[in-house]
Amino acid sequence: MTTQFVAFSGGIDSTALALMLPDATPVFTDTGDEFDELLAHVEKFERVTGRAIVRIQGRVVDEQLIPQTLPEYVQEAKFLPNHGARFCTRMFKIEPMNWWLKQRLPAELCIGLRADEPADERVGNLTQLDGLGIRYPLREAGWTRTDCIRMCLTHDLLPRNPVYMARGGCKGCFYKRKAEVKAMVQLVPHVVDELQAREEAVQDERGRYFHMFPNAGASIADIRAQPALFDLSEVYRAAGDSSDKGEACGLFCHR
Repeated sequence: MTTQFVAFSGGIDSTALALMLPDATPVFTDTGDEFDELLAHVEKFERVTGRAIVRIQGRVVDEQLIPQTLPEYVQEAKFLPNHGARFCTRMFKIEPMNWWLKQRLPAELCIGLRADEPADERVGNLTQLDGLGIRYPLREAGWTRTDCIRMCLTHDLLPRNPVYMARGGCKGCFYKRKAEVKAMVQLVPHVVDELQAREEAVQDERGRYFHMFPNAGASIADIRAQPALFDLSEVYRAAGDSSDKGEACGLFCHR
């Protein structure tokens, strides 16, 4: 009998997919570098649906899953993930998932790629294992981003991530834009303390820094030293934190 699993990342699409397939088992690969907000969403999904999410954490070495996180590996290898070496996804997402699935074949892995995403930009999981089928039920059903949001809202499970999580749930994701990094500096400085220490520990023999966030064009220390352009209470005002009725959007229109 083939068992059905859902690759659960904690984003809108994978949440909607898991809700679409109530009999499938969601599987979450945890790099050990996830924001608390993402982990809270995983727990909320379990609480709301009454379904358990399988959590996998570690790195595959000699066909065994060893207990190591992405930050620990970066410290050991003294090398940061980057646009030319995206080992973070391969080593701490894809390979642990495939190792886990091998123990449960025959199986079907469902992945949350939508119908309105260009097929040549996101191709999904290319793993080829005897007994493993790969499906994209959102695409099969013609679901768009709007459909996924509607499904999440129906179950009160729409992820509402802060501005510094626009590129997903990993704290040190090299895809982050400078604006996201600046938001982390202002809103979660304790996280930035951790990331700065990690970045400064990863240098070559000449002492030259490898930037954790190459899109920002500077080291974390230099980014932190840059002055804020606006008062933080204006930029990041919380909803309802004004005399206006309803939600305030802060600096831009105060409505």
